Amino acid sequence: MLSNTGINKVILLGTAKEPFRQSAEKGQSFLCFNLVTTEFIRKGYEQTEHHEYHKIKVPEKLITQDSLHLAEGQSLFIEGKIQTSSYYDEQRVKRYSLEVIANRVDILSTIDINVLK
Repeated sequence: MLSNTGINKVILLGTAKEPFRQSAEKGQSFLCFNLVTTEFIRKGYEQTEHHEYHKIKVPEKLITQDSLHLAEGQSLFIEGKIQTSSYYDEQRVKRYSLEVIANRVDILSTIDINVLK
């Protein structure tokens, strides 16, 4: 008999924004970035774009040489799970944040580094 009663799995395809390294309290290191997904919504004859920003954390054990060179604008395939974290803001109010802890990251497009300079 299974003890788990649910599935926590996320699959995202989007564009990387502002990657950076982050160290956690327990000495773990993460590669963090926002992943932007775009949805096209048709209302009558009009089509609009809706952008969603997802906070992605890639654990140190998954950071490869390729992901160290992750650049803004690259297309990525992310597979992982949703995790909730909490923190206190400046007014000492407890806030919650959703993030995706990746267990798979595939870079689908490359960017010419010379274009970014």
